[in-house]
Amino acid sequence: MTVTMDDGVKIAVDVAYPTDPSTGKRASGDFPVLLTQNPYGKQRSDPTDSGTYFVERGYIFVASAVRGTGDSGGQADWFGDRQGKDGANLVKWAARSLADTNGKVGLDGCSYLGVNQWFTAAAVGKNSPLKAIAPFCTDSDFYNDLTANGGIPTNFVASVGRGLPRGPEDDPATDPLSVTIAQQANGGPRAYNNAYWQDLDVEKLMPQIVRNGIPALSQAGWYDLFPGGNLGTYTAAQNAYFDRQLTGPIERSDAVTGRYQAIVGPWTHGEHVDEPTLQSIRLKWFETWLKNAPTGMAATSTPLHLFDNGATRWVDSAAWPLSMDARTYYLGNGALTAGRPTRGGSDNLSRAEATAGNTLTYSTAPLTKPTLLNGPADVTLYARSTTPETQLSATLSIVAPDGTVTKQADGILLGSRRSLDRRESWYGSNGALLKPSHPFTQESQRPVVPGATTRYDIALLPSLTEIPAGYRIRIALTSQTPADFHYPVAPTPQQLADLSGGVYTIERSPWAASFINLPLDSPRVARPSAQSWGPAS
Repeated sequence: MTVTMDDGVKIAVDVAYPTDPSTGKRASGDFPVLLTQNPYGKQRSDPTDSGTYFVERGYIFVASAVRGTGDSGGQADWFGDRQGKDGANLVKWAARSLADTNGKVGLDGCSYLGVNQWFTAAAVGKNSPLKAIAPFCTDSDFYNDLTANGGIPTNFVASVGRGLPRGPEDDPATDPLSVTIAQQANGGPRAYNNAYWQDLDVEKLMPQIVRNGIPALSQAGWYDLFPGGNLGTYTAAQNAYFDRQLTGPIERSDAVTGRYQAIVGPWTHGEHVDEPTLQSIRLKWFETWLKNAPTGMAATSTPLHLFDNGATRWVDSAAWPLSMDARTYYLGNGALTAGRPTRGGSDNLSRAEATAGNTLTYSTAPLTKPTLLNGPADVTLYARSTTPETQLSATLSIVAPDGTVTKQADGILLGSRRSLDRRESWYGSNGALLKPSHPFTQESQRPVVPGATTRYDIALLPSLTEIPAGYRIRIALTSQTPADFHYPVAPTPQQLADLSGGVYTIERSPWAASFINLPLDSPRVARPSAQSWGPAS
């Protein structure tokens, strides 16, 4: 069947009802509705997917094809206000026009099917039939996390666009999604973090979602397409609820609410979403809000559920990071030291493939006691370049006594987009920069002056890992992304031309002391969870 949107576009939907096990016919009664919005075409339920799982537990399940895809009309786009309005129309239709509903609707789905829940929740208005969402495997800040890294575009949107089954009215040559792909590739307006991307920043939707009264349970993985667990939605939701700075950290003294919870596990994209533990948690969430079941789930004082990758355990927290303590290490001659350098020194990188011969590494001495890496980190480099552009990548790892290297986080920065937004950046309790924020707008561009010593603040993705005594902390620097970088970048033709042939001199001297700031504290700040929030692998 189809549902007509406010602008006349018809959205295709499939509906599955609970059945009576004794007769196999549609069950009688009033049921809540779960809606999923799929850009890859409607998919009927099979015995292992979430639609079947929830239908068997007393939910009507509606699967729709996103505008411009599958059997739906209209033109394809990359999320946004229009898809949010479509979702709001579908929520209203599901609550008021479907037979045998109790008038309450929830949103379910992973990846794209998770992300568009945020836009629907922002669009429904107050007193909506939408009572809860569970956006799994989602990201929040698309420009910084997926469509560009460090100000350099990726091919992510193009790869998604190739996988969408276009609808009968869509023209892939001219639709809004194709415009985005073309502009990113050629360095046009959407290669920058312009108004288009800022309107798609889920964190900025949180005040409206909170005003609309929509609770949210999100989930992501430390090793997702956007590594670092998408903790931006958790912090933004909590801050919006308590009228704090939207994109700031949640400190241990800050109030939190159980209406906004997040799970971050040791997973890749979409891993374990329909595994029994996570299915059961989602069911409990929807039972809480759509059936008024006394689950107690919303009463928690620690609504953030994180997997500690070093201790292989779940921890519950209200704060993120768990601690604002920070430690600074300075780059030395292959070493990371607590003290500033006392004599001049530098190392060179060529603009070339990130091989062992073109990688600079710096390591601490073995740690004398266990420590907890918890949160985002910063690498600040003072460097000279022979070219009018730089590309610097950093990888944070821990090294076991036997030499085994385990990657923790990485980051990248295009030199001309190095401007720092101090208000949006995070700082540790000692004032150390922990999460550098860059505008990445066309207006904030600053040319790299060849031969001039210039400061570059590289943001490393967040992580949570207990590091045993005897391990070393290592930072590796390259001029191109290493093979294990979290998502490849695709510089524009102009960026490639400006980068070509560059040689970078990394300073480690008293007058230009490059350093890293790490969020480190005692493992005692992590509170073990009383339950499992998903598989450990």
